Amino acid sequence: MSWKSLGVLIATIAFCTSVMAQQNDPFLGIWKLNGEKTSNYQQQTQLIINMPAPGGFTSIRASIQKDDKSSTEVHPVAFDGKPLQTTGGDARQISYKRIDANTIERTQYRSGATSVDTEEVSKDGKTLTVKQANAVRVYDKQFDVQGAGRK
Repeated sequence: MSWKSLGVLIATIAFCTSVMAQQNDPFLGIWKLNGEKTSNYQQQTQLIINMPAPGGFTSIRASIQKDDKSSTEVHPVAFDGKPLQTTGGDARQISYKRIDANTIERTQYRSGATSVDTEEVSKDGKTLTVKQANAVRVYDKQFDVQGAGRK
């Protein structure tokens, strides 16, 4: 086996390992807002769709408000500590820090103000809780990327 072939083999194994590790991320999947368990949040319904991406994942947040207006946001999630620009209904910059396998800290920069909140997946992987200064949102997992099926 040549050095070049060995290098390609090692690069392929490293890539496959990183993709498999991303697919085991408990945040990946589709989450639906649980209105009964959510406090101080005006949305009628909201879905969070988290898909694997290099260095983290992409989070798409689709909301339907009580006045039947809808909005969508796209959040690039990377755990490099750098603020990344979101797009869509509430554009802002957000940096992400992984606290542990099931907890993420988000620092949001909007109109000169900074806020910090957390997102945490329950140990059983069925619930995502977003804790902000003035709201707690609870989401139930609808679809799991790891199992490629409903939870």
